[in-house]
Amino acid sequence: MNDLYSKYDLCETLKLSVATIDNRMKDGSLEYYKIGKSVRFDDGQVERFIRNNYTKKYLASKITERDAENLRKRI
Repeated sequence: MNDLYSKYDLCETLKLSVATIDNRMKDGSLEYYKIGKSVRFDDGQVERFIRNNYTKKYLASKITERDAENLRKRI
């Protein structure tokens, strides 16, 4: 099973406010699971959200040190 993250985990990881997370949940751009009174997000949902809404953060998280070194050599 994938890891589940709380709203506060996402705030820390993505450097977003709780209000932003709430707004993204309301507008449907961030999928979530409702468990009792709390909400949880799985890896796939978070990955899709970042890829669709925060392209620079997504790309930065996927670039390896080797890729960065190759880019530096070209510049």
